[in-house]
Amino acid sequence: MKVALALESFDPQRGGLEQWTWQFAQALLQRGHEVHVVAFHFAANQAPAGIREHRLPFDPSPIKRAELLEKHLCELHTDITHDMGFGWFGDIFHPHGGSSIAAQEHNLLRIPAWRRIRFWREKRYREQREIVRRRDKSRGIIVCVSELVRRHFQMLHGIDASRLRVIYNGVNTDCFSPRSQMRNKAREQFGLADETVFLLVAHNLKLKNAATFLRAFAKLPDKNTRALIVGSDRVQPFVRLTKRLKIESRVCFQNAVTDMRPIYAAADVCVHPTWYDPCSLVTLEALASGLPVITSHFNGASGLMRDGAQGYIIDAADASALAQKMETLLDSELRTQMSRAARTLAQEHTFAQNVEQFLALYAEIAR
Repeated sequence: MKVALALESFDPQRGGLEQWTWQFAQALLQRGHEVHVVAFHFAANQAPAGIREHRLPFDPSPIKRAELLEKHLCELHTDITHDMGFGWFGDIFHPHGGSSIAAQEHNLLRIPAWRRIRFWREKRYREQREIVRRRDKSRGIIVCVSELVRRHFQMLHGIDASRLRVIYNGVNTDCFSPRSQMRNKAREQFGLADETVFLLVAHNLKLKNAATFLRAFAKLPDKNTRALIVGSDRVQPFVRLTKRLKIESRVCFQNAVTDMRPIYAAADVCVHPTWYDPCSLVTLEALASGLPVITSHFNGASGLMRDGAQGYIIDAADASALAQKMETLLDSELRTQMSRAARTLAQEHTFAQNVEQFLALYAEIAR
């Protein structure tokens, strides 16, 4: 089968969508499919052998980029056109960022009231809404990465249920697994002793709600607790917050890393109180690594969890509730019990199963 994957950037170092697409393209190749990747940016290192790259000229306008994608994809004449959420032409639309309408609405929850009118008027959001309007009028199947996203597309976009499929993100459970052999060295790297370590991973610390995480952490006992925040170099507002909360000595900030496995090995609990996440890969990686997870209802991956089994599901705005759940997980026996449940859940949602679900959808569309 001749397959085109369309996205803005094809570079696994950027993580998230790009990393997933890189791995997915390799999986398609291994299964004998002809894979074309259409993008505006490619990794500096060589793409996996056999992938056919189509580099388009970058335009700052999302509308112009969508038009360029449409023109080039039409000319390829593939069996399946799989758009990752950037255009309006395709057999499959797979927006890893979920519903842009929901994302904007959830973003407003964290933005002061005086800023909201300007937020809606910004050109990038106007253009994004036009792309969404054209995509929603097309006939392509929309893949939702969680039940949360499916509900958003039905309620906010008015998409008929026949056009929607739910395929949760998958995780590589061979790569991400409990790694006790890494733990001591990883903890030494961050200066951690015999402490319970609460981990938050985010590039966008505002969207992932690092402020509520820190306020909740400040309510915990001073002794034997540490917070580790990984993934962003824009930490100054949060460093200042730790000083106001008088917890700066108990919080460690770390820029993005290429290998997250030692980070998960060093931690005891993953906290992800996000304002919006269609289906957090961090949550799935943490579960696969045997970490209990505390996350919000606004994380689509919470739809896979059972509250009190693999962790807890809380209100994103409730620092007191988050602190209470974090304090509960100071109990090492409870963490061990949840760790086993977390790993079992991750093994039911692997990346290999994710690929097979898409291949089944490809076959359905081809028929």
